[in-house]
Amino acid sequence: MPETVRITVFWAVMVLFAVHLGLALAAAAIPSITSVVGLSKVKRLKIFTDKFGQQAATFALLGGLWLFCVLAAVLAAVWFLAPAKAPYYLGLPLPLGAVAATVLGGAAAFLTYRGSWQRFKTQKPLHGLIGLSATLLLWTAFYVGLAASRPLALGLAPATDAAFLLPPGNSLFWRFLATGLPLSVGLAGAYTAAWLVWRRDRDDFGRDYYNFTMRLTARFAFGGLLLSLAGVSWLGLGLMPLAGELTTTLASSLGLFGTGTLLALVCFGFVMPQENALRHKLLLVAGFFGAVLALIGLCAVAASLIAPNLAMLLPAAPAAAALPAMS
Repeated sequence: MPETVRITVFWAVMVLFAVHLGLALAAAAIPSITSVVGLSKVKRLKIFTDKFGQQAATFALLGGLWLFCVLAAVLAAVWFLAPAKAPYYLGLPLPLGAVAATVLGGAAAFLTYRGSWQRFKTQKPLHGLIGLSATLLLWTAFYVGLAASRPLALGLAPATDAAFLLPPGNSLFWRFLATGLPLSVGLAGAYTAAWLVWRRDRDDFGRDYYNFTMRLTARFAFGGLLLSLAGVSWLGLGLMPLAGELTTTLASSLGLFGTGTLLALVCFGFVMPQENALRHKLLLVAGFFGAVLALIGLCAVAASLIAPNLAMLLPAAPAAAALPAMS
């Protein structure tokens, strides 16, 4: 395969994967964010927190529906185009049963949370508990999906029992998990901030509402992304043994991650203390794109080191001697 085609395929896959992974992680954390915000006792903010909860939950619902369609299409493509790989993800009862159970459980809890807004408007702790349960179930789905992808990345036999749910203590799995959970909160803030900006002229709830919610989403985005850097550092230490010569792809990936992270933190960090945050909505958009760029770079780093033959469209690479450390 020509080098230019190989590089184009690699980056196209990384962009598509990272954008959808970011949306999935954001949608998973949104119910917990709106649940916590909804518990505010400040009366003058109650109308804002309620509107914010419904608006953010609507975004999560639409994003979830889109992701469900994409996931169904991907699984169908795997079944028809790569039957040899299908057992990794389509094997029953495991691992597909475990992934489906957690995804459907989280979706059911979220739909209950979104649909019971009026019924539980005077019972915020109970309503918030449902929202937190939805996030925990969806994070569990992330855990299960990550565990299910481990055998595929390492070229191991397909998972046929529950043992795949508990990887070894020295596996990179735990480092990816430690990175993904705080990143989920940060992306929830970043994606929701962009949604607020996009819906500003369609759902005009007033300047005070947008000043409050844009500050709020910027704080969640900044805090989550900052916390995720600890996980990224731990992950980086685990990936270092797999890195040989610094390739152009790896250098570009690290550059994207660093640039995107810096852009996101600067933009969200600037907006979150502003009383008139609405004036800085373009910074929220820039912060969102920075967060997505950082995720693309992070995914590209991981893929270039762990799965260099991504989608079997890339030329074979020599087996890394350090791969057993990931087992």
